[in-house]
Amino acid sequence: MYLERIEGALEAISGKAEGALITKSENIYYLTGFMPTVTAFLFLSDEPVLFVNEMDLESAAGCEVRVEVFKKISDVSDMVELRAIAVEPSMPVGLIERIGLGRDFQVMDPIADLRMVKDREEIRRMGAALKIAEESFKKIEFGGSESEVAARLDYLMRLGGSEGVSFDTIVTSASRSSIPHAVPTSNDLGSPLLVDWGAVHCGYHSDTTRTLVESEREHEILEVVIEAKKEGLKVAKPGVRACEVDSAVRGIIEEYGFADNFIHSSGHGVGLEVHERPSLSADDKTVLNEGMVLTIEPGIYLPGEFGVRVEDMFVVGAGVMNSLPDHLR
Repeated sequence: MYLERIEGALEAISGKAEGALITKSENIYYLTGFMPTVTAFLFLSDEPVLFVNEMDLESAAGCEVRVEVFKKISDVSDMVELRAIAVEPSMPVGLIERIGLGRDFQVMDPIADLRMVKDREEIRRMGAALKIAEESFKKIEFGGSESEVAARLDYLMRLGGSEGVSFDTIVTSASRSSIPHAVPTSNDLGSPLLVDWGAVHCGYHSDTTRTLVESEREHEILEVVIEAKKEGLKVAKPGVRACEVDSAVRGIIEEYGFADNFIHSSGHGVGLEVHERPSLSADDKTVLNEGMVLTIEPGIYLPGEFGVRVEDMFVVGAGVMNSLPDHLR
């Protein structure tokens, strides 16, 4: 599997570069099955080499590519021919200088394209992460402060087998729920109560949002958001562009007069990172393919009043992965 992925990466840069130097941890994991804990380098060529720090040597054992230890960053350029190579956009300028690449390189991101479509095992891992997240949510006692609920949820996910949290868990309520990425506070829980959380399994993430509502007004806004989500899911089929899904979601929210209150994209890819390509946004013309895993997350935010968001994960060509209902209270 991993050698096939490496071949795919080499094919993507063929005719553009002699090889590639991969430093992003998630990309190294995707291509080798090894997740670095410190700086590592994967040199892609006809004879790929993984360069690791001695602290990671034991963990890297068993990789399908040759593994070498480096003591200094500059050692890498002494061990392989780094000429006319591709480097990732995420590679820091300082690291490029320490390796000594000079100007003989070009910036490319072939691995991001490969990672957009998930195989069966990747989808299984995300499904397992999602199950941990949802089962943990079902066990939550909603009482006390926002921070207490966030801490309980993180703890339950860890107990359930999560390797960590996909991102800092969001628990926000009452008027603060109109802040999409609000940080939990010591405030007592109010209504509505918005929770955005995710678990990690074998390196793969989940991402879900639910909003618990009480008042009639909150319920009405939730219904609009759910309708928008369903319309987006209806449109999100193989062959459709990401921007078309975003347009469908926004169209529903605009119909109800809340166009100015939907202030982020309609969703995003998810996998080894919680935010991956493509983005369900107006300027992303990526064509959706079977096997892509994305979130769809319409929201309406009324500053000074409250906000409502619902987020599901779905597999293009297969449907929604979540089992939690939209209405929780």
